[in-house]
Order: sequence, then C-alpha cells, then structure tokens
Amino acid sequence: MKSASNSLWYKNGVFFFLFLGIGSPLMGQKLTEKKKDTLKSKDIDEVIVVGYGKQKKLTLTGAVSTVGPEILEDRPVTNIGRALQGASPGLTITRSSGRPGNENINIEIRGATTANGTVEPLYIIDNVVASQNTFLALNPNDIASISTLRDGGAAAIYGSRAAGGVIIVTTKTGKKGKMQVSYQSSMAVQYPINLPKRVSLLQEAEYANLARANAGLQPEYSSIDMDYIRRGIEYVTDPNNPNRYITYNQKNIPDMILRKSYNMYQNNIDFSGGSEKITFMASVGNLLQDGMIRIGEDNYSRWNYRLNLSAQLNKYITLDLRSSYTSQYQKKAVDGGYGLETGGNGIFRQLYTARQRFPVYTEDGRYYISGTSSIFAYALLKDGGFDRLTQNTLSNVGTITFKNMVKGLELKAIYGRENFDSNENIFRRTVVFYDKGPAIVGRQNNPNSYEVQKRSDIRQNVQFLADYDLKLNKHHFHFMGGFQYEDYRYDLLTARTSNLYVNDNPALGFTGDPKNKTNNQNINTFALQAFFGRFNYNFNEKYIFEATLRRDESSRLAPGANRAKAFPSFSLGWNMQKEDWFKNTLGFINEFKPRLTWAKVGSQTGISYYDFLRSLSSGSDIILGVDRTTYLYQSRIPSPTLAWETIETRNIGVDFGLFNNKLTGSFDYYNKFNKNMLVGINLPGTIGISTPRVNGGELKTWGWEASLQYKGKIGQDFKFSVMANVYDSDNKVIRYDGGKDIIQLGLNRVDVDQNIYNLIEGYSLNTIWGYKTNGYIQTAEQLKNAPSYSNLNNMPGVVPGLGDILYVDQNGDGKISPGGGRLGDRGDLVYLGNTNPRYLFGLNIFMNWKNIDFSLFVQGVGKRNIMPSSELIFPQQQPWYQPLSIHMDYWTPDNPNAAFPRPFLNAGQNNIPSDKWVVNAAYARLKNVQIGYSLSQNDLKGMPINRLRVYITGEDLLTFSRLGVFKGVIDPEQPYNGINYPFSASVALGVNVDF
Repeated sequence: MKSASNSLWYKNGVFFFLFLGIGSPLMGQKLTEKKKDTLKSKDIDEVIVVGYGKQKKLTLTGAVSTVGPEILEDRPVTNIGRALQGASPGLTITRSSGRPGNENINIEIRGATTANGTVEPLYIIDNVVASQNTFLALNPNDIASISTLRDGGAAAIYGSRAAGGVIIVTTKTGKKGKMQVSYQSSMAVQYPINLPKRVSLLQEAEYANLARANAGLQPEYSSIDMDYIRRGIEYVTDPNNPNRYITYNQKNIPDMILRKSYNMYQNNIDFSGGSEKITFMASVGNLLQDGMIRIGEDNYSRWNYRLNLSAQLNKYITLDLRSSYTSQYQKKAVDGGYGLETGGNGIFRQLYTARQRFPVYTEDGRYYISGTSSIFAYALLKDGGFDRLTQNTLSNVGTITFKNMVKGLELKAIYGRENFDSNENIFRRTVVFYDKGPAIVGRQNNPNSYEVQKRSDIRQNVQFLADYDLKLNKHHFHFMGGFQYEDYRYDLLTARTSNLYVNDNPALGFTGDPKNKTNNQNINTFALQAFFGRFNYNFNEKYIFEATLRRDESSRLAPGANRAKAFPSFSLGWNMQKEDWFKNTLGFINEFKPRLTWAKVGSQTGISYYDFLRSLSSGSDIILGVDRTTYLYQSRIPSPTLAWETIETRNIGVDFGLFNNKLTGSFDYYNKFNKNMLVGINLPGTIGISTPRVNGGELKTWGWEASLQYKGKIGQDFKFSVMANVYDSDNKVIRYDGGKDIIQLGLNRVDVDQNIYNLIEGYSLNTIWGYKTNGYIQTAEQLKNAPSYSNLNNMPGVVPGLGDILYVDQNGDGKISPGGGRLGDRGDLVYLGNTNPRYLFGLNIFMNWKNIDFSLFVQGVGKRNIMPSSELIFPQQQPWYQPLSIHMDYWTPDNPNAAFPRPFLNAGQNNIPSDKWVVNAAYARLKNVQIGYSLSQNDLKGMPINRLRVYITGEDLLTFSRLGVFKGVIDPEQPYNGINYPFSASVALGVNVDF
C-alpha cells in the first residue's frame, strides 16, 4: 500500500515535479551540509566520542579515528560494513559473498588477536553493547559519528570485551527549533562483476577428448558426437534405448539463470526539531535489493525505524530515550542442501563447470537429468522450494542524567535492552526428472522436508556512571567511575518434518509417520559484570596522562580465581606545540603530539558458555531390538582451569597539524602479545571424546598506521579535501602448547567450527606451503632429467610428460616429496606466503565548486597471496569438471608459455599447491564516485523546500588487480574455495530534499 502526494511548480521557465510517497522509489533524503563540512578545517578542539564519554582531540592519548556522515550517506550499499571499508586506519573489513542480505562481512581491528578465530570488535550503539548484526543493519542516515578505538589505551576501559578493539556508534539527535523534514531516495542498477565464462560445447568436447588422449584413454565424444555438436542438434534418441536421450545442449545455462542487471532501492524520511526543553529525531528507512538469480527467490528488504527523544526535566535532570526497530526479510536462493557457493554439486559450481551437454529440459518441457553430473541447479532454484528468513531487532536505551547539583559532577544511569527474533522457514520440495521415456529417472530433495527455526536473543545492559571534572588553575583533573552488568540469553527452537504427503504449502503436521518429525531446543546464557574507572590529568593541555582500570567477571569461566580479572592501561601525551620554544621555532606547526600507551585487554573468543562444566549430549544411533534407543553420554572433557586470553598492547604514535591545520595526520606503531592463548590438549584418539583446552599458546601481532588529510581552496568557489590512510598488520605464532611444526600441503589455517587448527610455530597464521616450479617440461631432455613425481602427494605411479609442470628438487634427492611434513624434514616444500591482507589503504577526495560537489573513494590491499580452488586451477581433475574460457590457454608444443599445463584427465601432478598457483591478490578498487548538483536559494524561491540536490553515484565500478589469468574470474577480496556468488557494481541516481 502506498500513499503519495504530488506537487508541481513552474520557476524560471522550468517545471519542477516532486513525488513524495511511502514505499515509492522517489522519496527524498535529508540534504545535509556534509560535503561542506568535509571541506572545512577542523581545529584540535574537536570532541571525540570515546569509551563511556567524550574527550577533546587535543587531550586524547589513545589511537582513535572517527568517521562521519560524509562517508556513509548517499551510497548504494546494503550495510554499514561496506561503507566503512578503507575509511578508517587499522579497520579491516572483508566480505566473502554478494548474496543479498548475506554478504558474510568480517570486521577486524589491527589484525589477528588469537588463533581461535576472528575476535570481533565490541560494538557500542548509543552507549550500550550491541551485536554485529544490529550494527550492520543500521540506517546510515541515522548515524552522527562512528569512533574506532584501535589501541589498548583507548579500549581498555571495556576490559575483557576490548581485545578486538571497539566501534562506538552515536546516532543523530534533534535540535531545538522548527521541525525539519527531510527525504532521500535513490535507485541503483547493479550488475555482477568477476564471473567466469564458459566455453562452447565444441571447445569443451575437444578439451575433454584431448585430456583423455593425454591420459591414454578413449575419447568421451566420438566423431558422430562431434558431428552432432557442429550441426547444432540437441537431442538424439539412444540407438540402444528408445527411452533415453543422447544430448548436446548448447544453450548458455548461466544466462538462463542469472540476470545481467538487477535493481536496488533506498528511501529515507526523517523529522527533527524541538523546543528549549525537548528535542526529537524520528526516521523511517527502507532498502530493497534484488539478487542476480532470475528464477525462484533471491532478494532482500529492510525497514529501519528510529525515535530519539531528549527532555530537560528540570535544572538537574535530563532524560534521553532512544528506540529503534529493524525488520529484515531475506528470500534466499534454494540449493537442495548442496550449497550455493561450495564445490561438489554446489549451485555455482554446476553452472560453470558441470557438463554443458546436458540440457535443462527434455524436448517436451520436462526437467531432464543424466546422472549427478547434470546441471540440475535450474530445477532446484525454480521449483526446489524456498528458504525465507525474517529478522527483527528492537533496541531501547534509556539514560537519566543528574548534573548541576555539585560543580563538575555528573551522574548517569543507563538501561539498554536489545531483542532479536528470527524466523526461518526452509522447504525442500521434491523435484522429479525425466529422460525421453515416461518414467521418472531421478529426484532431488527426496524425500521432501520442511523445517522451521525460531531464534530469540535478549541482551540487557545496566550501567551506573559518575563523572567529576575539576580545574585548579592550569591543572585539569577528570575522574570517571562506573558499574556495568550485562545479561544475554540465546534460545533456538528447531522443528523439522520430512516425507510430507503434500509437495506444496508445507506444514509441520503434514506427515503420516511421527518418526519423520524431529525437534530440538538450544539455550545459552551469559552474564558479565564489571567495575571500572578512568583518571585523566593534563597541565594546561600540554602534558597529558590517562589511566584506566576495569575488573571483569564472566559466567563463562569457572567460579574461583580465574573468573574475575583486572585490565589496566596507562597513556601519556605531550602537546609540544604549546611549548614556547616550539612555537617560536616551528610556528607553522599547529599540533605536534607524541603519544604512548600500554594496556592489557581480555578476550573470551574460543571459550564456550559452559566449558568448565561436565556436559551431557544425547545420541540415537544404537538399535535395541527394532527401534533406535536414545542415550546420554559425556561428549567432552571439561576445562575448569580456563582463564581469559589476556592481550598486552603497546602503542606509540604522533598527531600533527600544519599550516593552520590545513594539513593534519597521525602515525601509530603497535604490537599485541597474546601470552595465554587457548590451545587444545593433544590426547590419543582412543579417548573417544573432545579434549579440553588450556591457556598454553602465544601469538604476537604488530603493525603500523598512517593517515593524512589536506583541506584547501582555490579562489572563492573551489574547495577540496584529500584524506588518505594506509596501515599494515602482521603476526607470528610464538608458541602453541609445546610444539606445532607439522606442515600441511596448501593452506595451513584455523577453522574453529570445523575443528581445524593447522598452525606452525614461528610463522604467521594462514600460511601457504607448496613446491617451487620452473615452468613446464618442454623437451624430451627435460623429461628425462625430471625428478620422480611418485611421492609428489601420495600418488605412486604418476609419470610426468611434456606439458606438465616442472617442479624444483630443492633437496637434490631426485624426487619431489613433502618429506616428513615437518619443519625439520619438509622435503621440497617451501613457504609461499600467507593469505593475510597487508598494506591496506583508503583514499577520499571531496571537491566543491559553486553548486556542484564531487567525491571519490578508493580502497584496496597492497599485498596478499591466495590460491584459487582446484576447479579453477585445473579442469578435468574428474571427468565432470569442465574447462572455463581461461583454460583454453593450455600448453601445446606451439604454445609453450601457456597459462595452464596440458589437458590431462585426473592429472593430480598439475593440481598440487605450488608457486604456479599462488597468485597476488593485491588490488585497488574504486569504492565510490559521486557527483551532485544543488539548486541555489534563488532557484528555490517560492517552493516549499529549503534544499534540493540530485546526484549520481557508482559503487565498486573499477577494480585493478594483479590476478593474472584469473583476473575477471575471481575477486581478490573473496575467498578461494570455489565459484562464489559474485559482488555487484552499481550505478545509482538519487535526490535529497529538505522541507
């Protein structure tokens, strides 16, 4: 349902038409002064939001960066994470998918903190802890500022929650005065980037036959088959079976399934204003994003509602209420349980590397299948059911402030509550397939099933804060103390039924046998309480000292000495520009502040809710008589001595400003030591249950960050601003409970969910190991002198041939092997780099000339190594893996420097991790470019609007990479474990209107 009003004005020979409607794609957005604010020089009296308060930038000693609305608004992005990529030094944001509503955003501050998975930042929204999901779903138009607390000195006030840094979001508030109404609307056209291209069926057949010939096998496609392909014949009746087809499909099945372009709409309306005593800000925002899959369901929508109220009850008491509600609805592409982006029979893998010869339909329009190597993804996506996810988040924060009772004293009580509810309904409809005859020859989703998952999270937060500010001449003291209690409850209820007697409109009761029904409930609870304090002192804002102390107590740890721990920090700063000798000598320097911090912060990552307890699990895989018997058993050994992972951090930095602060910047160098990292105890496999963990590891992380900004103008009308940042982080596993020197061929990684802990002491996390290569075997002489490949990767009997990869015999023993697979006995294995992103950078340029504004944002990574997945490295590793267009550049005697070795069926010798397949994933991406035009006040005379701006903007339009032959096939930011749902570039047209 839509309600709308239209208005038409005639001004200076031009008609102006304005359509305002709820849900329409032409609603407006607040026209802020953000572009102009970006171009103004900010002095060092700027106030920065920090933990439990605010501080003047002049007296700040921690590493804190701030992002304002100018970076976040008017961009065709689906979440805050994407808008922040490259915007803040030390903040690493990656995504692994382009799926609407599920981009798998990963956020990390200052690199790795532990080997037990990513330590997420602590998210604080309006002074209260929030989840990452709530943070990512925020409406960008509601945000006033985002502060990133990067070092321990700034973050230690949050103690055990601060090991991954802290992100503090402050939402907008109303201002006293007449109510302002603002609209924003944009419509974006999106298109996929970095998708592989299939070859023709003829090329595929020729490649398959050549691969089999090189392997000494008969061809897959006979001369008769090749003739049918050349003549374009799609269906031939099998001469040996009249009910069976021999098929030669040449239709482009990815084009049948995937869109070339798809839309996204963003609309926002907000109201703000107030009196001397009460101010308010209310907003409603909507986002609707289509996906690239044209059949079935693939889209995402979000509604954001917010109301912020502030009331001065009397001279002493202020009441602040902030309430928001977010509703997200995702219709996921169904995958039949194979996965959308995985290998095997994953949907995207089918589309691009399954045999093309098999069509979607039979001649009479029924779904066709010929074994598991067919492309049955079309049928699954179109008729395989649905997967619909609804997520609702209600957040409320109430703050009561007492001040003016005692000079310099301020008291606060804060209560926050976040309710998150999700409901996912997954229906796998049985799809039947045919050959030429009338009989059903295959089924997917058999039996059919229907599953309902209901999840409820409740997070409550209570805080009591006291601030006291004291000035004695040039001495400035500030004391802050407080108490915080946090309570969290997670409840997941799952019910599933299979073999339904209907294949449409499912319900949990639609089955005739109770044994087809299952249900499960999972409840986790967590509580944390803390006392904390901060002391600030400065002398004439010249010499600065800060100390914090926080004592945390967590329910995740066993009662006793390990449950509670104190986390201190100290920091120093010196505003040298306030020294007379400095001003007299270096007067053009307006700020020069060295900073030094030391802190200890904690991490609970890797500690489960009840690790210290003996817990029981249930099983039902024992049959007594004719029925399964449910039983209870102890699934793991408890870890009663677990303690916090404690990270010691050190930071040295400097802030500077020159030429009346037209040029400003900062530089920081840091290191982090996790000296009691969680590790698993190695016990014999015969123990039969999961082993406990202890604090027995050590990880070191170090890096640096630099940022620079220049603001200037040329003449009276042209103003500009340039902001750049670059940062780096590296790490090393120092100790992992007594030794970890086993080398895995390929990527040595940690995956907590899959219980994979491939670490190597003395090296960083995520290292790649493989063989050194020296091109291809080109001549008979090279082949004769080539080392033995029989021990290459447990492949006895493998004999290399012309056109195969030539590996380097590092130890000169006449064979290529991994040796004993250990650091001290690694055969011919060499270190090939790691997948950790290095030298990350961002560049923002803002320009304004009269009524025209322009902005450009570039983001990228300077160094990273990845190894593409096996189907991208080498086709025909199995008969059902077909080549892509890039694979047509293969070795022949006439093409000796080809990108790929000779085609060879099951050629394991060419599919081994080596420097041949480790590629440089460094990239620079044009994240956003935008140009806008604002009507002047003269143009707006006589109209019921104060400001009108139209703009065109593009997101992710260009990517420059060094991926070599894989450029345009994979994205340097995405993982390398298969063909993924691609990222999208977009071009949007938008309008901002203020009334």
